[in-house]
Amino acid sequence: MVSNSLTTKMQQKFAPSQIQYMKLLQLPSASLEDRIKEEIEKNPLLEEDDQQTKDDTSIEIPRIKTDSNGKVSTKNVEKKTEGFKVDPGSFNAQENSMYESLLEQLGLVDLTDTEYEIGKEIIGNINENGYLTRTVDALADDYFFSHSQEIETSQIENVLKIIQSFEPSGVGARDLKECLSLQIKRIKQKGEDINLAKQIILSDNLFEMFKNKQYTQLLSKLSCSKSDLEKAESIIRQLNPKPFSGSEGIYENVYVTPDFYIWNNEGKVEFQLTKTFNKTVKLSQHYVNMLDDLKKNPKKKENKEAIAFIKDKIDSANEFMLSLQRRDETLVKVMAAIIKFNYAYFLDGDITKLKPMRLVDIAQMTDNDISTISRFASNKYAQTHFGLFQIKKFFSNAVEDEQGNQISSDTIKQALSKIIATENKQNPYPDEKLVELLKGEGYVLARRTIAKYRDLLGIPVARLRKTIN
Repeated sequence: MVSNSLTTKMQQKFAPSQIQYMKLLQLPSASLEDRIKEEIEKNPLLEEDDQQTKDDTSIEIPRIKTDSNGKVSTKNVEKKTEGFKVDPGSFNAQENSMYESLLEQLGLVDLTDTEYEIGKEIIGNINENGYLTRTVDALADDYFFSHSQEIETSQIENVLKIIQSFEPSGVGARDLKECLSLQIKRIKQKGEDINLAKQIILSDNLFEMFKNKQYTQLLSKLSCSKSDLEKAESIIRQLNPKPFSGSEGIYENVYVTPDFYIWNNEGKVEFQLTKTFNKTVKLSQHYVNMLDDLKKNPKKKENKEAIAFIKDKIDSANEFMLSLQRRDETLVKVMAAIIKFNYAYFLDGDITKLKPMRLVDIAQMTDNDISTISRFASNKYAQTHFGLFQIKKFFSNAVEDEQGNQISSDTIKQALSKIIATENKQNPYPDEKLVELLKGEGYVLARRTIAKYRDLLGIPVARLRKTIN
C-alpha cells in the first residue's frame, strides 16, 4: 500500500560569495596571483590597478606587532621579497617539491577536465610520507563542495590508480600494504625470492604474519626454506614504506614562498602577511562609463541586455574583491591569535615551550568556525627566525601527565623519537622502559599514553623493532 507523508529537515547551504571566500582562504599566497589573473580573464569588469604597481621586488605588506598580552598594531611597510631556499632534504621542501612533481606528471596524462581536477584534489590530500589521507567518499564530498559538481567514487578510484602509477613508486597508497604492493608489482626481475616476496605482500594473511614476525607460521604456509624466506625478507626491506623519503637529491634549489614572516624584534614577536602579487584589482572604469551611457536610454532592448550583463559582472567583481579583502583580514586575525596563544614558543622556537593548540582554540579566539581555521592552516607556510614551517604544524593536541600538566603532543613525539632512534636494535626498549626514560626527561606519562604516541609515529612495539640476527 502506497502512503504519502510530509517530512521536514534542515539543510545548510552556502552562498556563492561564502564559497568563493573559503576557496580563496584555502589558497596559499603562491597560488593566489594565478587565481586573481584567472578571475580577471573571466570577468571583463575586473582589471589590474596599474597605479598600485610596485617594482618587481617590492611589495606592500602589513606589519603586525604583538606582545605577550596579544595586543596588535598594524602599519604598512615595504619589504624586499626573495624566495627562501630550503636545504635539500628539508621536510617542507620535500613535500612542496613532491606536490609539484605529481602535478607535472598529472599534466602529462591524457585526462578530461573533470579527471584532471579530481587528480589535483587527490594530490592535495597526499601527506608528507606519500600516503592519501582522505577516503574516496570524503574526496567525493570535497569535490562537490569545491566544484559544485557531483562525481562517482568510481571516477576517483580510476584517477587514483593513475596517480599510483606515478613516481615515486608507492605514492598515493592508503596504507602500508598497498604502498608496498604498488612497489613490488613494478619489479620486473624474475626469481623464486621475488615471487616469494610478492606472495607475502599481496596476501592479507601472509602479510600480517610477516608484519608480526611470525616466521614459523610463514615457513609452514609458504612451504619454503628459512634461507628462501630470508631472501624474500631482504627484498621487502628494500622497499620504501614512506615514498616521499629517501630521494633528497631532487630537492636542490627548491624555493617555498612563505605566507607569513615571523621574527623576534628585541623581545617582541612581529609578523607580516605576504602578498605575492604586485598589482591590486579594481573595477574597469571603461565599463562603468559604458553602463552610465546605456542607462541614458534603458528601454532599448539591446541596452537592457547590456545593462543586465554589466551589472551582473559588477556584482561578481565586487564579491571577488570583497572576498580578497576578507581573506587578508582573516589571515592576519588568525595568525595574531596563533602567536598570542604560543607567544613564548615564537620568541625563540623552543619546542618545549609549544603549548598544545587545537583548531577549536583558535576558532574561539577569533570567532570563526573550525572549518575556517582548518582552511587557513591548509597548504600555508610561515618563515620564522628559527625555520620554515607549515602552519598546520603549529597545532597539536594536549597530553596530560600524571600531575595534571598540559604537554604538547609534538613535544612528546620528539622526545620519544630521539630515545627510540638511539636504542640498541638488538634489544629495543619496551614501553615500560620508555615510560622510565621519558620520566627521566621530565615527562611523567602513563604507559598507554606512550604506546598511543608511538603508534602515531608509526613505530612498532619493541619485539617488532628488534633486528633479525
